[in-house]
Amino acid sequence: MDIKKITASSLKNADVEKLGKSLLGKTKLLAWETGLGPVINALPGAFGQQAVLYFPGRSGKHSFPCMEQNGRLLLALTGPEMDGIRDFMMQSPGVEIWLKNGWFAGTVRLLSEEEKQTVTESISGRQFFGSTSEFFGNAPLKDHYLLEVTKNAPCTGSSGPGSKAWIWFAAALVLLFSGKKK
Repeated sequence: MDIKKITASSLKNADVEKLGKSLLGKTKLLAWETGLGPVINALPGAFGQQAVLYFPGRSGKHSFPCMEQNGRLLLALTGPEMDGIRDFMMQSPGVEIWLKNGWFAGTVRLLSEEEKQTVTESISGRQFFGSTSEFFGNAPLKDHYLLEVTKNAPCTGSSGPGSKAWIWFAAALVLLFSGKKK
């Protein structure tokens, strides 16, 4: 009887955690699309840096913690996140990446265990995820998959970061004209 209650409670908590992570991910993407990506990265010491990775024509956009080290751009992914993009990486490593300082076309590769160990020995999870990572219970960096993105060329166009910035103009108009008339 108690086992049934514990199992039901665990399932509910797992669903809530999954929902919370999904909402957080969608909120981060909306922020990038409305031009607020640099705001997300305003306090790297506290919250780390975020980047958006996209396999053009093959997947949705995903926001991941990132860090630049010695000219290498590294992304940290959990197991489920890696499972979601592994097939795309195998088909073609071509990606687009949104960073606080621009939007680039590039290639991505998974670091080997040896390379990952070298990286995790030289930086801490706190440097990668920010000082709040312990508070939010993030897994240690060694438990993440690490991807390296090589930036090949800058991108331009209307489908990158800020593609939905018109929302701010529409909201300003609504606020401007919704005031009470005397």
